[in-house]
Amino acid sequence: MFIVTVTCSVRARYEAPDLRLNMPDGIQVLGWDALGAEDTLLLIFIAFLAAKIGGEIMERLKMPAVTGELMAGIVLGPSILHIITEDQTFLDVLAQLGATFLLFSVGMETKLSELRRIGLVATSVAVLGVVTPFVMGYYVSVLLFMSSVEAMFVGAALVATSVGITARVLQDLGMINSTEAKIILGAAVIDDILAMIVLTIVSGSAAGDLDTIHVAVVIAEAICFVAIVTLLGTRMVRYASGKREVRHDKTVNGTWAIHYRTTAFKRDSWFDKLVQKEAPFVIILIVVFGLSAMASYVGLAAIIGAFFAGLIFSDTKDTYELERKFEPLNVLLVPFFFVVMGAKVGFADLWDVVPTAIVLTIVAILSKLIGCSLGAIRRGERTALIVGAGMVPRGEVGIVVAMIGLNMGTIGADIYSVIVLVSIATTIYAPFLIKTVIKAESRKDRRNHRQG
Repeated sequence: MFIVTVTCSVRARYEAPDLRLNMPDGIQVLGWDALGAEDTLLLIFIAFLAAKIGGEIMERLKMPAVTGELMAGIVLGPSILHIITEDQTFLDVLAQLGATFLLFSVGMETKLSELRRIGLVATSVAVLGVVTPFVMGYYVSVLLFMSSVEAMFVGAALVATSVGITARVLQDLGMINSTEAKIILGAAVIDDILAMIVLTIVSGSAAGDLDTIHVAVVIAEAICFVAIVTLLGTRMVRYASGKREVRHDKTVNGTWAIHYRTTAFKRDSWFDKLVQKEAPFVIILIVVFGLSAMASYVGLAAIIGAFFAGLIFSDTKDTYELERKFEPLNVLLVPFFFVVMGAKVGFADLWDVVPTAIVLTIVAILSKLIGCSLGAIRRGERTALIVGAGMVPRGEVGIVVAMIGLNMGTIGADIYSVIVLVSIATTIYAPFLIKTVIKAESRKDRRNHRQG
């Protein structure tokens, strides 16, 4: 799960662009100068309406709504109607906000204690889910007559997982609180860190400038960010909200006694002392954006920061009714994320590389299914298959990796097109695969139950 900031950070080492942005430039980046306010609002209306119509149709067909939103993006994109193009960069901003709030909501459904409980499984899923796609992608690319550098970029593009789509599918299926979802989310966090390391090494090797110290710094920054947020963040939120720590102790006679540690918590919530309206909601929004920015700064995806923001507020979500308050934001912004992802599909220049793209798409699907399923096999066949299917979508990750290789001049437009097509294909196919696996395993469980 990379975002464009990763692209900028890698490119900065080779091009040193001027990062200063004046007001006219800022207006143009947001798209208002290019289209005008009226045209911008009209495009937002069309994109949102198409997403909701597509979602409604898919839900009536008993399929995840995210599939309809992706299809709406394809229809509106350059491939068909050419309504959404790369020039409307303000839609990318809305899409990033949608992904941010989606992962924040997912984080609120995830207890830190549960991530620790499945930490070993999530780690094995992430490691095998990185090594297997990279190795398979590299050697298959070499067999397809690509150079070693091109094969490395293809392998790197197949490594990371875009968890936003999987999270939405699991939400639509009512499985976001399942063990499989916890493993997928935990593995996705580790997966992102490992993928960032792989991209750093591949980029350095391609440029002939692989610096061991730089790689070590990147790894240290990522680990420190995760450790500080999970360990310090949860304690700060608990302290600020006045929430007492609860400890369950078993007594001598076998009964359980509940003890409240109130030394640091004998007071009202700091949030409740603020006088402005919806103060806790405002503070949490600040934390979401702040951690997202911090994650981007250390090279992780912004949505990883949002996920951790949800994680540290998971214990207070009922106290402040956070699910109810954030639901309208999700309904508004999340569809833009999937519409924009669908709009990135462009078939016009891809027909010459379709055979190669088909082969690598099969490799991309099988490598995640095999690697991640093996990592979760200790939890049973059903869990392993669902986790493997949930780690399949690459989404924006593969596209960003391809963009880095293209900008560095290490891969050509044909390889770039192949990676884009593979990323989009896995993104669109993942909801069907996840639902198919879940249904198949459910039928098998019912059949075994009747036979038993």
